[in-house]
Amino acid sequence: MKCLIFLILLFAQLPVHAGGGRYRVYTAYLRDDAAVHTIESVSSQQFTPYEGILRLGFTKGNTWVQLQIEAPESIAESAQVDPELSPVLRVGPYFLDHVGFYEKQGEDWKLEHGGDRYVKQTRNCPDDLYCFKLMAFDGASSTVYLKIQTSSVRLVQTMVLDADELISSAVDRIERMTVSLTLAMALLVLSWVFLFFERSVLLHVFCWFQATVVISIAATTGVLAQWASGISPEMLNHLGNLNQVIRVALMVVLGWSVLRSCNPSPLYGQAVVVMLIVCGMNFLAVMTEHAVWALQANAIVLWLNTWVLILGTLSARDISAQLKKILLISFSVFFFFVSLGLYASLGLVWWREQSGLFQSIADWRLNGVPIGLVVFWIVANEIAHRKIQKVKELQDLQMQAAQSKAHEEKLTERRELIDMLTHELKTPLGTIKFALASLKRTAKSQGESQDRIQHIDASVNRMDAMIEHVALSNKIERHDAHASAETISAQELMNVVMQEYRDADRFELSIQDGTFFHADPHFLALIVENLVGNAVKYAADGKIKIVIAQESATMTCFQISNPVAQGSLPDENRLFERYYRHPNFQNHPGMGIGLSLVHSAAEKMGASVHYQKIDHNVIFEVRMPC
Repeated sequence: MKCLIFLILLFAQLPVHAGGGRYRVYTAYLRDDAAVHTIESVSSQQFTPYEGILRLGFTKGNTWVQLQIEAPESIAESAQVDPELSPVLRVGPYFLDHVGFYEKQGEDWKLEHGGDRYVKQTRNCPDDLYCFKLMAFDGASSTVYLKIQTSSVRLVQTMVLDADELISSAVDRIERMTVSLTLAMALLVLSWVFLFFERSVLLHVFCWFQATVVISIAATTGVLAQWASGISPEMLNHLGNLNQVIRVALMVVLGWSVLRSCNPSPLYGQAVVVMLIVCGMNFLAVMTEHAVWALQANAIVLWLNTWVLILGTLSARDISAQLKKILLISFSVFFFFVSLGLYASLGLVWWREQSGLFQSIADWRLNGVPIGLVVFWIVANEIAHRKIQKVKELQDLQMQAAQSKAHEEKLTERRELIDMLTHELKTPLGTIKFALASLKRTAKSQGESQDRIQHIDASVNRMDAMIEHVALSNKIERHDAHASAETISAQELMNVVMQEYRDADRFELSIQDGTFFHADPHFLALIVENLVGNAVKYAADGKIKIVIAQESATMTCFQISNPVAQGSLPDENRLFERYYRHPNFQNHPGMGIGLSLVHSAAEKMGASVHYQKIDHNVIFEVRMPC
């Protein structure tokens, strides 16, 4: 509720000081859309009375304003007014393109020009409004005319003041304009500072948006004309209109930059694209002298954008409840005041005193402060959220590190236990083997059957192989294969491996001359011996083919293939899984750990193991870096 009240106070700024003065002024207007009337012809036309500020929205042609000025009795009863102390007619706002002031002096109409397309002819108005001295005022009453033409919203504010009232009114207005421009410039500088530390899309867009706000205030208060005195008033007016179009387009982009990370409905993105296309068309229209149509469409886009922002916020799927609440309140308040301002500019608001409403997007009181506060809150909220996320990530990393350390300690303890068990089991197995050898010799000398002894021997050998494999697996996990790499001749390696197999005719060996491996000798022997042993153990009738070749200066390839009986092809998905064995070979010696050791040893060496089957042949290929 406090946030809502605060935003309303920011948007509903205090009305501009009207400086009503002591004079009674009766106002009426005449629309001259075809611009056919002159001062001679218009005085005989029927005018429509109005009170307060004249608001006609976006119209073409000329608008004539008739002012019948009556002095209070205290002045009317006095002597004729001194020309130097004549009352002054103040006309605004500054962004009116052409203001023609007609006053009858004798038999002729005297014309003075004002408007932001003219350099001020007199300096009797120290602020941004246009001042015309009522030189023909006789102290009682006078009738003067204004001819207004502008491409922006057509609204006319008039007041008649004495010379002493003029200064106080102008000073008050200058103070308010200075405060508004200073706030806008301070906000722009602050956004640059924020952007230096936090380079987000939202801040980038807001910096550009706030720059257009500063330019707009400077243009609509006449400050820009003072800053750029070398540029013609026509060009400055043109640049002011273009700035209004750019400002609305940046407001559309600013809303998108707020909601883009909140995953709004695709319709929101499409609406943004359509509004930006319209803004582009408005820009071209201003460039081609169709400013009236362009600025009217610009006002409609501004109003529609508030609707689109509210619907985009409601459709957002990844938005926090707090951010959604802030955005809905902000956009709703903005929608309320934009609607009132638009309706008032079009002459649809019925109450007389409307000066508290902003006149148009070019109103100098729209200094960007409410939008800036919401943007800075969002940026600060995002920074705080990222810091919280970083703290959570750091805590998660610390927890993971602690868990990893505990896991590593358990692994170390397990490896030490395996080392101890394999060592302790090897000793009694050696004793059993020695005793079996003695039993074999005794049974042979006595002619006894050795079947039972051979069964015991096979079981012992199986236990010994199992312990050896477990020891190798544990060694692979701890050993650094790269640190102990050597250059090994492929031919010499195979000569050693093949000595274990008596049936040499079963192998078809092809080794490229000069081929070598650069690897850990123990790991390399483990890989080759296990692959050759598997081929011998599980191959069907046929040759076991071994091919070793130097594929490149950095890669050596070892390939072994063998035929397999129908229905005995291994499961590719479980081939390198520890303890996996094909159902057809469950009665064969082995534990299903060999290929798992091959895969682990290859990974430690930086090598790769590949399997493929062609017809009834299985092929294993190991690629080792040299």
